[in-house]
Amino acid sequence: MVISLLSIMHYTIKLSQMRIGVDLDGVVANFTKGWTEQYKIEFGKEIPESDITNWGLSKPLTHFDTELDFWNWAKDINGSSIFRNLETYENSVKVLTELSKEGHEVVILSSKPWWSIHDTLMWLGENKIPSREIHFIEDKWKVECDAYIDDAPHQIENYVREVPDKLILRFVREYNRPVKGAVDINNWMELTSLLEEHNL
Repeated sequence: MVISLLSIMHYTIKLSQMRIGVDLDGVVANFTKGWTEQYKIEFGKEIPESDITNWGLSKPLTHFDTELDFWNWAKDINGSSIFRNLETYENSVKVLTELSKEGHEVVILSSKPWWSIHDTLMWLGENKIPSREIHFIEDKWKVECDAYIDDAPHQIENYVREVPDKLILRFVREYNRPVKGAVDINNWMELTSLLEEHNL
């Protein structure tokens, strides 16, 4: 009876102290919509999201010859970077806020370029993203969390390889594919049930 009670207590504590590692672009911030709309304004070409089926932002979708050319454009648009005015995905802030109010820690994990950090911090504040811990890091798996949410194919593969005992969620996008060891999530309203399903 004592062991059973302790198990219940441990489960309750774990629920209240869960750390959720959350990527930003393509997960919370709609980076695809942001850059494609700006590209259309400046260059007159519309790029449907359904056409972006590979990880990469240069040719053949854009006129940019290299990724570096794309980022040189993206870092200075009307005095700020492309990351400054991105929209949030539907229900992303709502769900993160609810999880935070329940006692969970929302840990922001982003591998953005260095020049975007100031705009990103401003964006986080303006959109009221409920996080006290923000990491700008390429090796995201090194930040200890109970669950990780990402859309980047290489990041998802890194998580599966380096921390296979954690819950790894692939936010399904046109440009990523299923990864063995990762669980698919299609929208933010699925998150809470997925966490509960995996006893987190």
